[in-house]
This record gives sequence, C-alpha cells and structure tokens, in this order.
Amino acid sequence: MSTQVQTKKVDAGFIEFSLKRVWQATGASEEHANAVSRALMTGIRQGKLNQGLGVYEAIDLTFQAGELDIKAEPEVVGEGDAWAVVDGKRSSGYWTVTKMAELAIAKAKKHGIAIVFGGNHNDAGSYGSYAWMAHEQNMFAQTSNNSVPMASPYGGMANVLSVPPFDAIAPSGNEAPVWTSVKLCEWYDADTAQSVLQGTKVKKDSVIDPQTGELGNDLAPFARPVEGYGRVFDQSCYQNLTDPRLYSLNLWNEALSAIINPLGVIAPEMPTLTDYLSGDADKPSVGGSYYIAIDPSHFGPIGEVLAKADRFTQAVQQAKPLPGKGAPRMPGQKGYYSLKAQTEEVEVLASHWAPFFEKTAAKYGLNEAKLREEYALLTQQEVMA
Repeated sequence: MSTQVQTKKVDAGFIEFSLKRVWQATGASEEHANAVSRALMTGIRQGKLNQGLGVYEAIDLTFQAGELDIKAEPEVVGEGDAWAVVDGKRSSGYWTVTKMAELAIAKAKKHGIAIVFGGNHNDAGSYGSYAWMAHEQNMFAQTSNNSVPMASPYGGMANVLSVPPFDAIAPSGNEAPVWTSVKLCEWYDADTAQSVLQGTKVKKDSVIDPQTGELGNDLAPFARPVEGYGRVFDQSCYQNLTDPRLYSLNLWNEALSAIINPLGVIAPEMPTLTDYLSGDADKPSVGGSYYIAIDPSHFGPIGEVLAKADRFTQAVQQAKPLPGKGAPRMPGQKGYYSLKAQTEEVEVLASHWAPFFEKTAAKYGLNEAKLREEYALLTQQEVMA
C-alpha cells in the first residue's frame, strides 16, 4: 500500500456548488447551505485536505442519525452590549457559528470587544473560516468548540477530552497575519481513515493500545470503518496527548467552550462517535463553542496596527534560517495567500471524492455527472445574464 497521500486538483466553483446543492437536497435553506459551502471552501482554499468534502461527512452523519434538525434556525437566547448566547437548536455548527461570528463582529465594532457563546449545535468544520470573517474587516478573532471525547488526559488512558480545532487571527496589512490555526489534539478520525486507506502513521507515539497501554503511531489496527464514508472512521484505541502544553491548551479551550458557556456540555458528558453510529447518541456532536472578536480601531489608529503587524511578519521572515532549512515563515502563510488569491483550481483528497459523490450525494438522487450537468447549466445562465 502506498503511503503517499493521493489528491485531486478540481474546479473550486464546482466543489462549492456541489456542497451547497447536496446540503440543500437534505432540506436545508439557501442561507444554511451558503454558510456550509462558504466555510468548507475556506478550509479547502487554505489547503486543509481533511476539510471540505471529507469533513462534510460529520454533519451528514449526525443528520442521518437524527441529531441534526435540518429545519431548525439558530436563535439568540441572551445578550448584552458585548456578549451573547446563541442556541443552535440542533442545527449545524456552520450556520450557528456563522451567526455567532456576525454577531460578535457587530458588537465589537460598537463596543471594541465581544464574546458570543454557542451550544446545542453540530459540527462546524474549519474554524479558520469564521476567524477569516473578522480578518476581512481588520479585526482580531479567537474561536473554537469542544467535541465528542477522543483524547485522554496527560498520563492517562481514557478518552474523556475533546479534540478541538483552534483559530485565532490578528489584522495585517500586506503581509501574512499572525494566524494560529491548529488542532488541540494529536489526531482526528480523519487520520484513522488515512491510516487505513493510505497506510500513513501519526507523527508521534500518540496511539494508546486499550488493552496493554502500549504507545504507538499506527491507528490502522484500531480502526473501525463506517459504511458509506471516506473520512469518518471510529477507533477502539485511546489518544495520548504527548505534550503537557498541548494538554493545558486543550483544558483551557474546554473552559471557554463548555465550562463557562451557559449552554455548554463538557466533553466527558458528550456521546462518543460509537454512540452516533449505534443510534444511542442523545445530543448534537458539539458541546459548546465561542467566538471572541476585538476591533483594534477602538484603541488606536488601525493604520498603525496594520503597519506594526507587517513589520513583525517581516522580522520573522528575515530571521537567519537554520542550516539546511528554508527561510522562516509565518504559520499558515501558504494557506493565507492561497485564500487571498481565490484560485479557480483547488486540491482535495482522492479518498474523499468517491464517498461524497457516490455515497453522500447518491442519498438524494445526485451524483458527479448530474451535478456537473447542473453546474454547467448554472454557469451558462450566469454568463448569459
């Protein structure tokens, strides 16, 4: 088996159309479908191969399990000048967090800083897409959620912790921004899928054998494939957080996303992926989320902020490289410029392509050929208009 990750280069417009079209086929409104396709395309354009077609499976799975209410609309259930709480009503996180971001940005523009909590919603994909909404308006954002329990405490072997995404972005001028876009864990279910499909291993000894406690880097022996999906895999092992700093950040994120969140459900009380697959889940797949927005123009001239950000990036990039290494770069720099360019061609994992078009889309009488036909017709109509 080849350990090289297989990808496909495809038309971005077609992928965006397909994501929106398939989600609408479930009964979603156009606004809801726009939120899903926009967020997924941001991840794809950043070059995040496990976002897009693959991560779409997370909301499809909870929809099929009856835990995602396709007709529900997120609702603001509490707010003040610089804060709010949004109940997702068991909708997708894509729609819920989009509304949270819009609300937090609007409040921060008025008051300088705002935090919006969310809860009772399902997966939201790449949180970079929501941070990007603030960056486009010269603002700072920090945002995340917790998830089903898939990680063990540092030094332990029981999956009671979340495997959250984490995004924080600062304003910038012409240079790449300070942008932290990471996961606060060692691996996701997507890594389990790749271990089976491509023979890849995780980078550290973060796989705990549930019987012996032995550490390793191969998820394949513990993988539990899920029929009809290419990214969503269950697993029987525990996840070892190898770095105490990563462990601390994971716990801190849990405090923000669930413990102080009035709608938050802590990770140990969330259903597992196995529960969703067996029909035993009784909650959406996210326990809680948050979005912090800061408008620096309230505290001084925005031009000075942008200039200072660019000088900082330039200083980082001009640092002398280690022997044999390339010039230092800002984290996420390549993805940032790719996102800014809005290129017509994007890259996706080949292992996500067939399951989306042949399995997921097929549930609604759609397939790649039909979607391409519809997209071509739509494109022709737009040109003629």
